[in-house]
Amino acid sequence: MRITDLRTNQLRDNGNVDAVSPVFSWRIEGDEENIYQKSYRIEVKSHEGNVLWDSGEIASGAMTSLPYAGEALRSDTRYLWSVTCRTDRELRAESFFETGLLQPEDWKGCFIGEQEDHVYHLYRKTFSCGKKVRRARLYLCGLGHFVCWINGETVSDHVLEPGWSNYDKTCFYTAYDVTERLAEENAILVKLGDGMFNVPGGRYVYYERSYGKCKLFAQLEVVYEDGTGETIVSDESWRMAPSPIRFCCIYGGEDYDGRLWNPAYAMPGEREEFAESARRVEPPKGKLRAMPMEPMKVMQTYEPKEWKEIEPGVWRCDFGTNFSGWVRIRVCTDGQSAGHKIVMTPGEILTPEGRVDQRVTGKGYAWTYILNGEREQEFAPDFTYTGFRYVEVRGASPCAGEGEQSGVIEILRFDGEFIYPDLDRGGEFLCSNPLYNSIHGIVLQAILSNTKSYFTDCPHREKLGWLEQTHLIGPSIMYNLQVQALYGKVEQDMEDAQRESGLVPDICPEYVTGFDKWHKGFLDSPEWGSAIILNPWYCYLRYGDLSLARRHYPAMRSYLLYLAGKTHHEMLHHGLGDWLDIGPCTPHSQNTPVPVVATCIYYYDLRVMETLAQLLGQEEDAQEYRERGERVRTEYNAQFLDDQTARYANGSQAAQAMSLITGLVPEEMEERAARVLREDVTKRGYAVTAGDVGHPFLVAALMKYGMSDLLGKMTDITETPGYGYQVMHGATTLTEEWDGPDPAHPHGSQNHLMLGSIEEWFYGGLGGMELVRSRLPMGEIRICPQPVEGVDWVRAWTTHPYGKIKVEWHREADGGIRADVQIPPNVTAHLLRADGSEERCVGSGTYSYLL
Repeated sequence: MRITDLRTNQLRDNGNVDAVSPVFSWRIEGDEENIYQKSYRIEVKSHEGNVLWDSGEIASGAMTSLPYAGEALRSDTRYLWSVTCRTDRELRAESFFETGLLQPEDWKGCFIGEQEDHVYHLYRKTFSCGKKVRRARLYLCGLGHFVCWINGETVSDHVLEPGWSNYDKTCFYTAYDVTERLAEENAILVKLGDGMFNVPGGRYVYYERSYGKCKLFAQLEVVYEDGTGETIVSDESWRMAPSPIRFCCIYGGEDYDGRLWNPAYAMPGEREEFAESARRVEPPKGKLRAMPMEPMKVMQTYEPKEWKEIEPGVWRCDFGTNFSGWVRIRVCTDGQSAGHKIVMTPGEILTPEGRVDQRVTGKGYAWTYILNGEREQEFAPDFTYTGFRYVEVRGASPCAGEGEQSGVIEILRFDGEFIYPDLDRGGEFLCSNPLYNSIHGIVLQAILSNTKSYFTDCPHREKLGWLEQTHLIGPSIMYNLQVQALYGKVEQDMEDAQRESGLVPDICPEYVTGFDKWHKGFLDSPEWGSAIILNPWYCYLRYGDLSLARRHYPAMRSYLLYLAGKTHHEMLHHGLGDWLDIGPCTPHSQNTPVPVVATCIYYYDLRVMETLAQLLGQEEDAQEYRERGERVRTEYNAQFLDDQTARYANGSQAAQAMSLITGLVPEEMEERAARVLREDVTKRGYAVTAGDVGHPFLVAALMKYGMSDLLGKMTDITETPGYGYQVMHGATTLTEEWDGPDPAHPHGSQNHLMLGSIEEWFYGGLGGMELVRSRLPMGEIRICPQPVEGVDWVRAWTTHPYGKIKVEWHREADGGIRADVQIPPNVTAHLLRADGSEERCVGSGTYSYLL
């Protein structure tokens, strides 16, 4: 038995904390049964051993998001923290965290950078360390993105740093321990690209917008063994030279001139190419904040599945799967090809003629590499990415002896690099039904493809943070990935974008404005803006983390009051409704009236805020929300419920399901309203009609009211639009529309996560691990697998804040169904049979029982 997985602000060994009151979490591991934490004690010490805070022994089983309450923390300082837990024995473990630069006066240098669009430089600083270095920390804010080297090596394997934000409110910096990289003579080299900070156009661009030109702030804090120190900062003493970046745009691609790069630039010593002094520029408007989430990295690599020459000298690569990232190409030349161009054009789909089709994803996007004179060369872009499966390559051949350029420019390697944050996996799902496994695969691939420094709608055309998916698909995402820190970052994005009126725009950060000229719902739709309320709620239910709601409660309340001010007779009448539901009039809500969808979400907000206000000690607010909620519920049922048929509005799947799950249906009417939902699904041949907003509630309602059998039949369908349809028509990621991969007319993005709520059923229904919807206390779970026809076994696990929950079940020869369950320490589990009756209640350990 031991304590493990110690975290500060949801990150292990957090090296960049800028919160005045960080929060601590841990877990206990052990094979014994019925392990419970009876008490804990947290101590925080300086690196020298002085105690800054001792919580004392606290009788509690809590292990997650416990706040620091000690002396004020100093900037640029390492702290040690330990936790002592009592179970039936005493356990102890320790970790550390390091603070960033906490106060504005801690930043000593200035921003340096560019003055024109599409003009890029390398920035260089040389310096000496005359004594042995004990500790060195580099703080860096390079906008939009940067790559940094010290003495010839990159300071990390992170990519696309720092994360995207509203740069007028927040600019992220990162911190690196570079102690081992420093020598007697040193050089720092930084390359900049525009990212989302500056989008001036010049090729395909979804929008043009600028917060300024590329700029850089660097501060290196060096402490020597004798206790002295020095600070190296960005200023006019830095030198600059033309960058090999000729063009970069987050939406348009990147052009790189290999003739302008020399690895020696990143090494110590004078370089005549760096003849120009760096220019001091105006700082961005936003506050410098530590990057609060896991860094982006190249997390997976794909090799080509097929090469095909589609015209002389033009080759098409098929990676076999859709993903988001870039390619890395390594070529062999004759050593005399300097200036030769290799152009790579990516895309998701092909034209009927077999060419890459960029109609939907952004026509003109490309990566271009201009060769230098070396025999072997390698290139990958640094400041742009896209979603793709295919790449057309012009100017190089994968086959020696074939093609126009054969024998001159040969492709030695061509790797697809899949980029997303370095997140812990939150779960895995596998079953005996191959179709379900494939559906799970395309949903997960879409989630990963669109998980960046916020959740994008798609990884190519827009790359925008449309908010509705963060809460609608939140439970599905949380089954698969540990995203607690990322959700904290997204919440800050929303607060940064919030208007004085309380409005939270549909897109955060709000990089695009003016969409409301087409439909006002593109700016103000309750199903989107309510993410500011519902995301902290789901983080509390899933991770036991109330700190997000505590920190952002004023912004959450402000939005709720904004919605209240938009009501007429307690109902909301605006927004996008059930976006992209199935019918002839897509994409606008056609099966369910907009007021039904909007008011359901509004009422849900009121219920959630009532509970959160009680948890935060805001009793007067809780009473206000309760009373308003009662009025909304009464008026909603008066306007939309047909009490003779138990149908809401027109009885659509979305209307029935949303009314049931948000709690608007009177208790005496629930069974009948659920029956109406069953009848609708059955009479439609198990076809889905709900869209982006309604479908997650449909899944939740069918699970809650014992209709997993319907979910199974709906998921099995391959002939009409839905999950099975997408798999059968070759989708390798979830698509934007239910019929997106229509073989006669593929349309929309082929890589969208917003329809991925079936994961709730895979893990919570088939796997029986219903966590977010259960509403049980943090240390209590319910295990209730729901076997369906066509599934003979399931193996699934997901991560609870206190450890891994694992469920496996299989059908036995005699027709019985046996479940094997693993419960983590500090958790009480109710093991239920398939009919919902409780078989037994257990603590941690491994158990087997018949469903």
